[in-house]
Amino acid sequence: MRKRKLPPEEIAYIQQSWVVGDDGIFYWKRDGNGIKQGDKVKIVTAKNGHQTCYLYYDKKLRGYPCGKAAWMIFYGEDPEAEIDHIDCNPQNHVISNLRKATRAEQCQNRRSGKLNRKNKGVYKRNYGDYWTAQIWKDGKAYTLGTFKSEDEAVQARVAAAKKLHGAFANLQSYT
Repeated sequence: MRKRKLPPEEIAYIQQSWVVGDDGIFYWKRDGNGIKQGDKVKIVTAKNGHQTCYLYYDKKLRGYPCGKAAWMIFYGEDPEAEIDHIDCNPQNHVISNLRKATRAEQCQNRRSGKLNRKNKGVYKRNYGDYWTAQIWKDGKAYTLGTFKSEDEAVQARVAAAKKLHGAFANLQSYT
């Protein structure tokens, strides 16, 4: 899906309307339509935790992903890439927590999608008391081996993530 590139005038309007506090919360910069300067911007949160803020521009109500809006407010540009939340919290819009990323880099920085799995890429085998470590890079899965303990599998997965994913390696889920 191709995303609409925002014109500089729309970005300037966003910068004139909102400010992001040091706490990552959006506040109104101007008065109007029952809104006072300093009021919190109303934000819609989706089931997956991602947030969208809305603003009337050119007589249309337009929605902006909050991470992207924070980037535009701070840097004054429409990021060509996606905006990644470094701490994997889609509700933390502090500018130091945001960075440009490709879709592949976003996937590398994800937490495990399995609800009952505390360590990303590490799982218990169906036979015996063995653990397997696995990592993905460029659409390919790499099995790092089968290990006798979960800790050994985690160590192998962490080392591979640091090597293959670099700055986008998500090591937060490992204990």
